[in-house]
Amino acid sequence: TLQAAILLAKFEIFPEEIELRQTVAQRYTAHLTPDASLLTPVIPAGYVSAWAQYSILAKDEDHRTALLKKLQDNKIPSAIYYPKPLHLQTAFAHLGYKEGDFPVSEDCASRIFSLPMHPYLNAQDQEKIMNTII
Repeated sequence: TLQAAILLAKFEIFPEEIELRQTVAQRYTAHLTPDASLLTPVIPAGYVSAWAQYSILAKDEDHRTALLKKLQDNKIPSAIYYPKPLHLQTAFAHLGYKEGDFPVSEDCASRIFSLPMHPYLNAQDQEKIMNTII
């Protein structure tokens, strides 16, 4: 009941929060896209993302490790939500896939990480995050 009450209140501000998330994502993309060592997400024209995460790809695993250390050293939270591709997870072991079967997925899993993302991330805090990465 308590969770339902909270979610009902959140529904009222959900459209505004989606717009605020678009602004945060646009700032990240504008600032980080020119860095050729990073690959930022692309949302096709006519679509909108809820931006549950803002995940980017480093050039390789060592680059990701270095970036995560810089973020950690500056007390900026980050996460690797996808450390292992689906075909290598225990839940899908019965399918019989092994390392090397999906090299693109495995490559992305070794390079991806997520930056702080929420609708109330202000421009100043976001600048600190982006400048730490660049």
